[in-house]
Amino acid sequence: MKLKENKKILVLLIFLILLFMSLIVYLSYFTIFEAQNIVDHPANRRENLKIAGIKRGSIYDSRGEVLAHTEGERYKYKRVYTYPVIYSHVVGYSSKIRGNTGIEASYNKYILGESQPELLKNIKAFFDSDYESYTGDDIYLTTNTAIQQKVRDLLSETGEKGAAVVMNPKTGEVLSLVSYPDFNAGTIERDYAAIVEKNEGAFYNSAMQGGFTPGSIQKVVSSAAIIESGINRNYEDTGEESAGGYPIRNSGGKKYGEIDLKDAVTFSVNTYFASKAIEVGSEKMGEVAERFLYNKAIDFDLNTQNVKFNKSSYNYKNWDKQALAASAIGQSDISVTPLHMCMVASAIANEGKMMKPYLVSKVIDSEGKEVLTKEPEELIQSVSPEVAEEIKSMMIEAVRVGSGKSAALRSVQVAGKTGTAERSQEKTINNAWFIGFAPAEDPQVAVAVVIQNVQFLGGEIAAPIARDIISFSLQELSK
Repeated sequence: MKLKENKKILVLLIFLILLFMSLIVYLSYFTIFEAQNIVDHPANRRENLKIAGIKRGSIYDSRGEVLAHTEGERYKYKRVYTYPVIYSHVVGYSSKIRGNTGIEASYNKYILGESQPELLKNIKAFFDSDYESYTGDDIYLTTNTAIQQKVRDLLSETGEKGAAVVMNPKTGEVLSLVSYPDFNAGTIERDYAAIVEKNEGAFYNSAMQGGFTPGSIQKVVSSAAIIESGINRNYEDTGEESAGGYPIRNSGGKKYGEIDLKDAVTFSVNTYFASKAIEVGSEKMGEVAERFLYNKAIDFDLNTQNVKFNKSSYNYKNWDKQALAASAIGQSDISVTPLHMCMVASAIANEGKMMKPYLVSKVIDSEGKEVLTKEPEELIQSVSPEVAEEIKSMMIEAVRVGSGKSAALRSVQVAGKTGTAERSQEKTINNAWFIGFAPAEDPQVAVAVVIQNVQFLGGEIAAPIARDIISFSLQELSK
């Protein structure tokens, strides 16, 4: 009898142990694999309430000027933007209804103060009554607000869609990044539906997302391939080159006669580059392009799950001679972003070294401690210092006497290259480009400008804008 009772107790004990084990396994699985999905679920009001109780950290520019801060009482906080329009694509917005964009999205973890474990913050608050465990970290950007405003003003004055990026070529710090048209981040909840209905692309950050045909700014990369290949650089220009079977002509139907690579860059001679590209071959052209990080994903501070710094594409592996010839002048299966082309100009300015672009310089927690610090980082040696120096001298001539003359400044030597990417069969609608840097002897700023779907050439509209950006930026940085 006693034996039977012991067996029953043992069976019950084993059953209870299995129940407890099942519960442990379930809770472990839930904690490891499912917890974040529950937290992120839109029906989870508890997480929304928690976030509403956090005072989001502030965002500052490189000189400590406040770009975004939080006002009001706990659970009734309001996000305030000092420059809601000019920083709409950089700072972005934080909305209870529309979510987060820009730095507000990509650095949301820090802005909510999640760089430290919540338990640790609660312990600090327990021992220090002045410590606010619900305050987020502050973000410091590399941007200069005066330059950001100037660039936005210049783009808006054209009345056309466009984008511009200004960088320090030696460090990769982004001094300004503007996409136009833009929007007002401070009134986004009120304006959102109207912006969507208008459908002008105001939410689209074309400075880092836009895939544009480069036109003749691609000749900077093509020149590097020509120099490295060691081919004969002389050429007899007759005004037309039937490389690959399709005639390629110079802008305005010009004929230049006996020229070399320096002349071809200075006056943006299409026929020269079409002919030389076939001599160089697609493999070498592609290899050099990929050293300038075409076809490569590049990490950037504005990257989020929904928004990425688009890869510049150079799809050379299946090109025939016609496509290869067109690629050398930026008219083939090539797509670039203004941010990447500013990096290309920066590499030439920086002895061939391409630096990683960055917008956030540091993150400071509520106690004043740095929880994140960014330092300049070299991505790749795109070309040798000697090749970079040779291309720089050609870009100086392009601005001094060539196609980029309207980017010239009296007191500062500018190096640059224009580009006009045809967008219509009639060759009347273009994407107008300019990339460059200054001062040429000791570059402090690099710039890329694109104006979309205009009748103007790059030298007519993009180059003057770049000139004004460079002039203003150098003055501002000297203060």
